[in-house]
Amino acid sequence: MPPGPLHTGGCSYGEAPPEPGARSTTPILLGIGLLSLLFYLSFALATRGTPPHVALFPLRKGIIPGFLLHFFLLFALYLAAVWCTFRRAAHRQSTLLILLAFSVAFRAILLWTQPILSDDLYRYVWDGKVQAAGINPYEYPPVATELSHLRDEMIYPRINRPWARTIYPPGAQWLFRAIYAAKPDSVHFLKTTIAGFDFLTILLLMLLLRAQGLHPGRAILYAWHPLAVFEFAGSGHLDGLMLPFLLLCLLLMGRRRDNWAGVSLGVATAIKLYPALLIPALLRRHGPRLLLSTAAVLGLLYLPYVASAGPRVLGFLPQYLSDPGERFNSGPGGLLAYWVGLLSSRPSQVAYGVLAVAILVVSLRGTRAGEKGLDATIAELLLLFGTFVTFAQTVHPWYLLWIVPLLAIRPIACWLYLSGAIALSYLKYTDDQSSMPLWAGTLEYLPFYLFALGATRVRKLRQVGAHLIGQLASGRAS
Repeated sequence: MPPGPLHTGGCSYGEAPPEPGARSTTPILLGIGLLSLLFYLSFALATRGTPPHVALFPLRKGIIPGFLLHFFLLFALYLAAVWCTFRRAAHRQSTLLILLAFSVAFRAILLWTQPILSDDLYRYVWDGKVQAAGINPYEYPPVATELSHLRDEMIYPRINRPWARTIYPPGAQWLFRAIYAAKPDSVHFLKTTIAGFDFLTILLLMLLLRAQGLHPGRAILYAWHPLAVFEFAGSGHLDGLMLPFLLLCLLLMGRRRDNWAGVSLGVATAIKLYPALLIPALLRRHGPRLLLSTAAVLGLLYLPYVASAGPRVLGFLPQYLSDPGERFNSGPGGLLAYWVGLLSSRPSQVAYGVLAVAILVVSLRGTRAGEKGLDATIAELLLLFGTFVTFAQTVHPWYLLWIVPLLAIRPIACWLYLSGAIALSYLKYTDDQSSMPLWAGTLEYLPFYLFALGATRVRKLRQVGAHLIGQLASGRAS
């Protein structure tokens, strides 16, 4: 049976029946899409160094303030589009066409801009180049003399941490190698590939919504999210390659194809590692069979790299987790754990130990363990990810994109708020000491927890009210 209305702290975002005589949402979405397109174009022109009068909002005060201005204007328009789609029952085929057309248009505009919020993309190209030369990317850092013959003037100078070996898992390395083989040394081609995977995510989300008895137009909650557009089409983050496999896993689970779902989860985990957060929920609801194929895929993808690199296949990850300088936008629990850890000589290790314990406790406790539907699995995944956000030392903006597609199925106000507010974390790069302004961190996290607490209170009150009504009804019947 399709799920009923989904409650988010006083707001029900379930499928609303169309009101008699209600206007079509098509003109409204069309207007919002065109205005959003104008703002994306303004940002793209501003980053390409065009004359100041060409862009609507030139980056006169710097890249980050200019980005945030464009982002929050687009986020406001995005919220209007989501409200329009969810609350006004936009069931027409034209709605889906508008959704898909603008999803492509938004991303196409940013494809031809240089990554300005992150330089991770250059390391992806470099890792592909190293493998094309027949060298294991876990063997040497870019500055190593063994790789001096691969250095160029376009990719190599822009690599971050050139003194460190790669941090990206083998699943990502297979993709870097394949993309580089298709078109060497091309940042734009790699961004286009990631944007293509991102579009596949949108299509899979629509299929997942249909499988749940929900209208595919709800995919607008992910497809038009400016965070997805900026981080994948603009910055080309690796997570865009992982997300389709994560959604495919959920889709296959709903169709009782557990073995293939496990394969998809294995690929997703080999690309980014974090989909392993799904394992406790899946193990509880689907048993160990699904995880056997996950483990087999992980082993096959890791084996060629482990064969020559051995334990070095972890790359820069151990140093990344232990270096206090790598902390970014720490969750409140993680920040507190780090401060307590200052009493020891290894504060980062203490903080990550607290994160591991917190996730283990939540995993063992679970949520709604008696239910085995996708809605219950998503509820548990959101609880696990909420634990991660609270206790993690590093929460980059694009990390929120791991769960934004799931909000189209189970919309929750606190997560929707955080997916927009997390852009404030980029203000760290405007500070001379590279520290997050206190007001920005407060504005990002405090409303998130207040929304979550309010939703919990409202849900409990509804449960109590339903129980009382049930008792009164049974008393009258007797």
